[in-house]
Amino acid sequence: MASLHDLPINKIGIINKINTNDNIRERLHSFGLIDGVAIKPIKNSPLGCPRIYRCLNTNIAIRNKTAKFIEILYEK
Repeated sequence: MASLHDLPINKIGIINKINTNDNIRERLHSFGLIDGVAIKPIKNSPLGCPRIYRCLNTNIAIRNKTAKFIEILYEK
């Protein structure tokens, strides 16, 4: 399984599972990051962390260490 951190810029992935503690998972769910939702990295910050992702017509900044715990499936 690939992580969100591994997804190349402008490639779409589908969230499969969020493997974090309950507090972080709840925060991500409040932004609309739930299983089955499409997500696309659109830009790296100048230092590489955080990355900007597009999900449900919203731009969301997620730290790389958090993105590593979000399992995705590549969209074909």
